[in-house]
Amino acid sequence: MTIDELNEQVLGGEFDEFVRVCEARQHKALAAIADAIVAKSGIRLVLVAGCSSAGKTTTAKRLCTQLRVDGVYALHLSTDDYFKGDRHYPKNPDGTPDYEHVDCVDRVRLAADLNALLAGQAVPAHRFDFITKAPFDDPATVRRVPKGGVIVLEGIHSLNPLLTELVPDEVKYRIFVEPQSRLEVFAFTRLSPPENRLYRRMVRDNQFRKTHPVETLRLWPLVLAGEKKWIDPFRANADVEFDSSLDYEMAVLKPYILGLLELVRLRQPDNFPVVNSCEFFRLIETAAPTAVPGDSILRETIGGSQLVY
Repeated sequence: MTIDELNEQVLGGEFDEFVRVCEARQHKALAAIADAIVAKSGIRLVLVAGCSSAGKTTTAKRLCTQLRVDGVYALHLSTDDYFKGDRHYPKNPDGTPDYEHVDCVDRVRLAADLNALLAGQAVPAHRFDFITKAPFDDPATVRRVPKGGVIVLEGIHSLNPLLTELVPDEVKYRIFVEPQSRLEVFAFTRLSPPENRLYRRMVRDNQFRKTHPVETLRLWPLVLAGEKKWIDPFRANADVEFDSSLDYEMAVLKPYILGLLELVRLRQPDNFPVVNSCEFFRLIETAAPTAVPGDSILRETIGGSQLVY
C-alpha cells in the first residue's frame, strides 16, 4: 500500500469500512491460529512472544477469546507480572538496570505457578506494581485452569526455553508477533517492523508513562540490542507468526506522533532520522481515532481500550 492509497482511504469517505476490513483480517488470522491450537492434541501452554510494542498483550487477550469460541478455556498470563524489581535486575556496564535480560523475570515463581495451574490447582494472582517497582500477590484474585483448558503466556521472553524449561515441550504452542507493515515509505521500500514499533512505543510511552520522546529515542538502541540478544534467537522456534500491523494505523498515529517528533527536532535539529520521520508523517492524511475498535491492537498504543491490561 502506498501513502497515496492510504490517503485515498482517509479522504474517500469510507475510512470506517477500511478500518473494519483491516481489523477483520486480524481476527480471521487469530481464529485460524486458535483452530490450529485446538486441532493439535495435548496443547496446554500457548507462548506469545514479540519485540517491544509489537502488540503482544492485545494479541494474547484476543487469542483467549478465539480459543473460548472453540470451546477451550484460556487463561491469560503476562511475564510482566513476574518482574523482580529494579534491585534484583542484572546491570548494564554503566550500572543501570538491564530491563531486556531474561533474569528480570522471576523464573522460579513463574514455573511454580505454571505447574500448579496446569495441575488444576488454584493460584493467587501474582502482579507487579510499576509505580513502586515491586511484585506482590493479589489474594483477592484466584486463578485456576479447568481440565482441558490452556494458559496463554505472553511477554518478550516467552519463547526463551529458560522461561518454561520445567514444562514439557509437547504441550507448548509458540507464536511470534510482529507488525509487518505493507505501507511503502518510498517506492518498493516498506515501513520496517522496528520503525513501526518505535512509532507505537513513542506514543505509548508518552500516553501512559509521560516519557519525553527524547528519552524513548535514547533508550531505543538498548531495546534493539536486547531484542537481538534475547528475542531474535528464539524466533525460529515459533509454530506460527502473527502480523500485528494495521494498514490504517499511521493515519491514526499521525496526530499523536508528529508533535512528539517535532519536540525531538527542536532539541536535535541535526537528527536526520527524526527529520525524515517528520516529513514522512506530513505526507499522510490525518484520521480520527474514533473508528478504531475498543479491542484493537492500536488501542494498546493510543489508549481507550475496552480490554483490561
